[in-house]
Amino acid sequence: MEAHDPEQHIYDRFKPSVSPPNSGARRWYREPRKAVEARPDPGDARFRDVVWNSPGYRFLLRGYLVWRRLVLASAEVPFVPAWRRPQARLLAELVAEASAPANTFIGNPTALRRVVTTRGASLARGMSNLLDDVVHRGGRPAKMPTGAYRLGTNLATTPGRVVYRDDLMEVLQYEPQTTEVHQVPLLLIPAWVNKFYIFDLAPGRSLVEWAVREGFTVFAISQRSPLPHHEKTGLDEYFQRVPLRALDVAREITGSSEVHLTGVCAGGMLAASLAAWLSAAGEPGAASLTLLVSALDHPSPDNGVNRWSDLEIKLLTRILADRDGLVDAGRISLLFDLLRSRDTLWQPSISGWFLGERPEPFDIWAWSEDGVGVPRVLFEQTLRSSIDNTLARGRLRLAGRPVDLSTAPQNAFVVAGVRDHIIPWQTVYHSARLLGGDVAFHLVPSGHVGSIISPPRPKAAYRTGPTPLPGDPSVWWTGSVPHQESWWQAWTRWLAPLSGPAVPARVPGSTRHPAGDFAPGRHVRSRARRHQGGDS
Repeated sequence: MEAHDPEQHIYDRFKPSVSPPNSGARRWYREPRKAVEARPDPGDARFRDVVWNSPGYRFLLRGYLVWRRLVLASAEVPFVPAWRRPQARLLAELVAEASAPANTFIGNPTALRRVVTTRGASLARGMSNLLDDVVHRGGRPAKMPTGAYRLGTNLATTPGRVVYRDDLMEVLQYEPQTTEVHQVPLLLIPAWVNKFYIFDLAPGRSLVEWAVREGFTVFAISQRSPLPHHEKTGLDEYFQRVPLRALDVAREITGSSEVHLTGVCAGGMLAASLAAWLSAAGEPGAASLTLLVSALDHPSPDNGVNRWSDLEIKLLTRILADRDGLVDAGRISLLFDLLRSRDTLWQPSISGWFLGERPEPFDIWAWSEDGVGVPRVLFEQTLRSSIDNTLARGRLRLAGRPVDLSTAPQNAFVVAGVRDHIIPWQTVYHSARLLGGDVAFHLVPSGHVGSIISPPRPKAAYRTGPTPLPGDPSVWWTGSVPHQESWWQAWTRWLAPLSGPAVPARVPGSTRHPAGDFAPGRHVRSRARRHQGGDS
């Protein structure tokens, strides 16, 4: 990624080790605890100023580090039940991060020095930035300069056409860029809380662009922000009307009985469920599975029955829902920000409000700020399914059929991120072991979103290990080897033998599904954010 990529520094740390990062139940960046006593996390930019080594600030910093250690330890006390500890850890981390002295103007030596050297100009700019964020962003610090990216201009620019549209989704088919293509097409399935163009970011960083140039016919699902009448759309209806219908569109247009299914995050759950659903009736449809940072297995912390009640689920849904009864994309975005508050809340607020800076353009931030709302019933049902772990336990039924992942015979290409703060790589690993086919597991040195965006470049890397996958991820890590290339390159090499013979390049659309609007279509612009220039 570019120099301003917050995940870039991890490439220098991604080297062979005798023990895996994030071993055990905790995320890797909490380790080792010993380092907390002497110095802050080296990844914490708030304490990089040399002034923190002066006597007064060093005393302040040491006091904070002791406080932080005590707060984090409070989540591990014996009287906190195992099934409540994830929530306790999250709350402890939020308190610990919010308590950092650098989060205050007086406690931030960099901000104080900047005021002196700029003769107050930085403070004036910071107050202006703060006022702008309060008025336009509800008080959340800006991560993106306004108007830096526009859909169809410098985001989601791969040429294509809309070949299907209804009130829930559009199906896009991309223009071929080779004279021949593989017989088996690709269908890209996004998570229902995010817009599809995580697959099609800026040129040169687009998975769609890469796959098309590698000779694949690529389809993508673009869902719209739901309307009030979608409030009661549940998992069963969504499954039939979105991934299943998109699969039928791709098969009809290409004449191929099978399609490569590629899902990201919750879209991976849809992709894997669709493959298993088809196999339950002996139907063709899925040629292979590609799962990107996807969790299929959600075991309870104490390996017992999860004790979340229906009341708690409904309460969480009510907190996240807007007045129309739809789970609000902005509130979901805030929830994800809280999972990584240091980088997504505190550091941007320090830079913008104390130092008077505005962030550099970054396509991932543009995408992450442009979420999709979720129908209330769909949100409740998927949350309950995750808490009860019904998919991993073989208890999920969709459209009248059982969904048993072990019966899906397709080979799978799975990608996980070492620094993933949303779905730890061990969770992705255990999820991959549920699949019925051969699994090629790839561990990438990035976080949740950075693991997806991996164009070929000198510092691109991933690890592969023994197959079949051992039961213990640490055993896999010990036997794994690094590769200095992008997983995109490994992915298209893996797909090619599964994709049939070469056929003439296909133009978008068919008689039944004629080519319509140019990509990225209309639905992606529904309720677009201001940083995209006000598309609607």
